[in-house]
Amino acid sequence: MAQFDSMADKLSPLGIYDISEGANIYNELKAYAEALDVHRANIDAVLRECFISSAQTYGIELREKVIGDAKSLYPISKRREMLTLRKGFNENDFTRESLYKFLDSFGITDYRVIELPSISTVSVFVGGSYPDSEVKWIENQIRLILPAHLNAVINFGGRSWNSFQLMNKTFAQLDGDNLSWAQIHLQ
Repeated sequence: MAQFDSMADKLSPLGIYDISEGANIYNELKAYAEALDVHRANIDAVLRECFISSAQTYGIELREKVIGDAKSLYPISKRREMLTLRKGFNENDFTRESLYKFLDSFGITDYRVIELPSISTVSVFVGGSYPDSEVKWIENQIRLILPAHLNAVINFGGRSWNSFQLMNKTFAQLDGDNLSWAQIHLQ
């Protein structure tokens, strides 16, 4: 109980308070100290969550929700890295390398960007499978970051979750086909 020790150390030299165990002042200070220790722990948690580099729970999640969904499937270190990349963008970031960093900030690791300046088009090919809501969000974010004069062509590789559901196969039926995940994605 750090607060109790601090208060007792400050009051003892005065000599006007009886801080011996069992005294009324002792009990009162213990009660105050208990509440102050809890308050201090809450303040420490709030301060920790204020910064991306130290946030562990709601500080990360709230920042992620501002730009999309919480990325709870990723480890906390990857989530911090993605947020830090995203936070580092400004009005001068319209280069190819900046677009790469922007895609990295979504957690996308498999992508290819092709520039077609003669027709003012940028094509982005994103590998991997994402839920339909994530596909729409990623596509919207790419369109928002690209300069308005460029046409954006965005393609997602792999199958969407919705297309898996449209196959109308049970897990046992898929398993009975004896296919690898890569082969299932190509169906």
